[in-house]
Amino acid sequence: MLPAIEKIAERLKSHLYLWVALAVAIPRLAFMAAVPGRALYGNAPTMLAIADNLVSGNGYRDEYGNLDGYFSPMYPALLAAAKFTAGKHMLLVVKLVQVALDVVTAVALCSIMTEFFTTLGVLLFGAAFALHPLFIHYNNNIDQEPLLISMVVLSVVAVYCAVQRPSRLRFVVAGFAAGLATLTKGSPLLLPFLIAGVFWLFMRRRVAVCWTHWIVFLCAYLVTLVPWSYRNYLVFHRFSVGVGGFGSGLWWGSDPRIFTQFGEYRNAALAASIQEMSAKGITLPPNSDIFHREHYRFQMAVRKYQGLLGQPAELAKLMWMKFTRSLYASEDHASSHLPLILLQVPTVALAMVGLWRLTRRARTNAFGVLVIVVVCYFYLIVSATMPMVRYFIPALPLLLLAAVVGLSARFTAGVELPTKDAPPCC
Repeated sequence: MLPAIEKIAERLKSHLYLWVALAVAIPRLAFMAAVPGRALYGNAPTMLAIADNLVSGNGYRDEYGNLDGYFSPMYPALLAAAKFTAGKHMLLVVKLVQVALDVVTAVALCSIMTEFFTTLGVLLFGAAFALHPLFIHYNNNIDQEPLLISMVVLSVVAVYCAVQRPSRLRFVVAGFAAGLATLTKGSPLLLPFLIAGVFWLFMRRRVAVCWTHWIVFLCAYLVTLVPWSYRNYLVFHRFSVGVGGFGSGLWWGSDPRIFTQFGEYRNAALAASIQEMSAKGITLPPNSDIFHREHYRFQMAVRKYQGLLGQPAELAKLMWMKFTRSLYASEDHASSHLPLILLQVPTVALAMVGLWRLTRRARTNAFGVLVIVVVCYFYLIVSATMPMVRYFIPALPLLLLAAVVGLSARFTAGVELPTKDAPPCC
């Protein structure tokens, strides 16, 4: 049966990226048509208000008229552009753009896979990405995830291309792409430093990249962040990329009463935690700004973990709960946890096999290491703060790619190319 499937796949080779694009776009467009008015909840009202204020000339302000310091600029700018060009049809335009972003994500990763896999292998990944329910779900939302996923993947592809054929220009492009990912959402903030460090310390003998290229990469990355950081300095008197969010996330993630509850129950848990910390002398200073509030919440998280250090069993239980919830837990939708577990467990198991296969071959070793760094980074960042799969999803396409590689172990001849040198993708 496999040879017949291979023949069908080879017939699609001449228009491979077109078929992948159609496979990704059709289910998303169908879901959008079936439920066109969904996903105006959570952070959507604030980001839409920022977009309205930008178009109206009122600046980067939230729905209350306050200068916003929580949301990074890329996604509200996308909303503002859609508002400016499409008016009352902006939501449709934004969701169509998000479909296009998912297509870009899939095609970018497939361009890497064509180096190592046959047409059948590339189509398997395209189908897996196209039908994964999390990507379809977030694509029909007003949130940063589709843009963030695309920017993280493009930055990874840019780094890989720069490593394969080193030049200063390619590393500048990679740094710029990583900067745009960080300006979409602050979670990738330290990722470029980790990538540069790992490749310089452990991959120097396997990739022909000198240290000056990594300096260029990091400089380009930091320069990309300067305008937004300077804006925050002018508005909030702090030269910072992310004004708010980390202290709150670390605090929420330090207490299972908070991150395992929803709605009114979570609010009650937050109030109880504040009261407990107040009894220990940690209180919010009067006339506090957003930085003071974040520092206050960071202090509460630190005190919580300090208390757990004397209870190793409780600390181990907390960390295990956070590590596991990072892969399946959702916000206010506990009913989706079991289906996500049933989906994520085999995906992770296959991905571990796939990453082992990628790293043990010379021709895929650099890409395998890059995937491991990105996946582990997001896993640890999310596990440290608010453990939910929503925040891990930027690395999920790479995990899915590794799972397809692991699945190919069952029928290697039909998926992997012969072990010969292949021309770099860039």
